[in-house]
Amino acid sequence: MLIIFIIVMVFGCAEKKKATLENSTHTQVDIGLITKHGQSVDSITTPLGYKVGDKLITYEGPGWESQLVGYRLYLDGRNAIDVFGKKTADMILQQVGRGDDYHKMRPWGMDILKVGASLGSGGFGVLEDDQAKQIGPARYYSAKILRDNPQRSKVEVVHRQSQKCSGDITARYSIGSNTRLTRVEVGGRCRLPLVAGLVKHPKTKHFSQLKKETGWNYIARYGAQSLVPDNLGLAIFFKSEDVVALGQDEDDDYIIFKNHRNPDYFFAATWEQEPSGIRDVNEFENWLKATLLELAKTSP
Repeated sequence: MLIIFIIVMVFGCAEKKKATLENSTHTQVDIGLITKHGQSVDSITTPLGYKVGDKLITYEGPGWESQLVGYRLYLDGRNAIDVFGKKTADMILQQVGRGDDYHKMRPWGMDILKVGASLGSGGFGVLEDDQAKQIGPARYYSAKILRDNPQRSKVEVVHRQSQKCSGDITARYSIGSNTRLTRVEVGGRCRLPLVAGLVKHPKTKHFSQLKKETGWNYIARYGAQSLVPDNLGLAIFFKSEDVVALGQDEDDDYIIFKNHRNPDYFFAATWEQEPSGIRDVNEFENWLKATLLELAKTSP
């Protein structure tokens, strides 16, 4: 009887654990409003006159996450990407910015990237005066959740009447389960060349691969560039046939997209304090190479 009881208990616990894993949320997208005490909404359109620093959205724009990492987009003229480093596989976005300071370490992690005037961790902007610049003001901005389920989450952002582009620019950001990669699909025409960039911090190592033939390539930075500070890797993955050239300026490493192609690329961040974090430069290089192989097999 004792043996039967132990078998039943072990099997029952295993089945319960399996069910919990199967039913857990592996991706999430969130838009929380300060004006509604942090309540999450499916969409938002900024009011006329909205500007950087307006206290409207809990962490200044939409956010999305997998088990490994979280990202947020500044829903204003910066259009830069920031990183939430996660110390847990739990979904955390709907508790962020609701009375806590996400710039300080919490049990779940913290905001780990200083963006400044850069494009952050893979945001897109424009090439102006031979420099990568944030995309700048628009008449208004909107964000709408298109998909939010365990396998994949997606949010659409619109820059209505962008001043630097002289028209509307739309972007879709999506993340899959158990990945660091975010896909960015940009639509609309801009009078200036579009770029995507990574913030440059001191004492970080630059990586790049740009082949003349078709295929996936990358730019990346790795080093003690988190706000902790500790090791953080940033990368953009792109197809060589979509890009004119690579560039660098004071704030960013960047790629310049061809004018006749709508940008479609991936970015990612990897933090050493993730539960399965990459902790040194050799691991980061191996991860870059492995990701190229993965994209060659699975990407659109």
